[in-house]
Amino acid sequence: MKIYIANIALFDIYLAYEHIVQEHIVQERIVQEEQRKYQQGRTIIMNLERNIAHNLEDTAFHITTIPNSSFYIHYHTFYEIYYFAAGDADYLVEGKEYHLTPNSLILLSPNMFHGVRVNSDVPYIRYAVHFDPGILPPERRNMLISSFPGNQKNSPREAFYEHTEDYQLEIYLKHLVSSERYQPIISDKQYSTIFLEALLAQISMMSQTLRPTRITYSAPDTITDIIRYLNNHLTESISLDSLSSQFFISKYYMNRAFKKATGTTVMDYLTYKRIVMARQLMLNGDSASAAAQKCGFGDYSSFYRAYRKVMGYSPSKDLQNCLDGPQAK
Repeated sequence: MKIYIANIALFDIYLAYEHIVQEHIVQERIVQEEQRKYQQGRTIIMNLERNIAHNLEDTAFHITTIPNSSFYIHYHTFYEIYYFAAGDADYLVEGKEYHLTPNSLILLSPNMFHGVRVNSDVPYIRYAVHFDPGILPPERRNMLISSFPGNQKNSPREAFYEHTEDYQLEIYLKHLVSSERYQPIISDKQYSTIFLEALLAQISMMSQTLRPTRITYSAPDTITDIIRYLNNHLTESISLDSLSSQFFISKYYMNRAFKKATGTTVMDYLTYKRIVMARQLMLNGDSASAAAQKCGFGDYSSFYRAYRKVMGYSPSKDLQNCLDGPQAK
């Protein structure tokens, strides 16, 4: 009898152990899948950037039903119009969190850290339009992108709009999606550009008559101040120690809170912003070494490594593209 009871106890321990092992395996698979999706997402974004660098906009209509527990944070060098049609999701932009409601709109300028979190399996329906301003006519370009944050002195600092249904933006988006779909069989390739202009004009008019919605959640004031400071002092010498002293915050807490707000660490954020600035200088005619020096990199080798990490290729490729640009056109 005692042996029987002991065997039952051992069997219970074995089952408990098996349960723990299986849970661990499941968690490992979840982590691996999240990492795979992140890497896949970055590859898609980088490929998209290479296309849009040639002034080709990308338009997509998506429906998904798979929730994700955290924000998928990313960034890109082009403009984005994000229109939320339905679902249960939140959006994070540079430390500011917005709860999405049907017919809400987010306008994203280049190089802003942002991402979405889908909260449930309710169908998540949205449109996303990516474009390079070079595709727009020069005489109307400033007006058409004036609604995006940071483009003009009086540009709105917030770029989240709710209750946009009166402006019928979804109709404009549907026309744009249709023009993209039929582009391979239409001889004139300007239709999608015309529809994009119409959409941007409608958004510009909307932004002058509809107030942006206040944020649902913002990063702590200190983190917001640090983000602002980094963007205003990209070319200066900055370290975690100097930031810690200036803002009276421990390095450990600062990095943890910063990553929660932006999806990346303080120094990775700074490096990315500097690389974007250096890339623009090179496209405007600066040499790679001159751009590196102007953007706060101590030496060219660290700049080169950072450039490859952020952009996925060496600085010489952008310099060559710049030289080839006029001939390609």
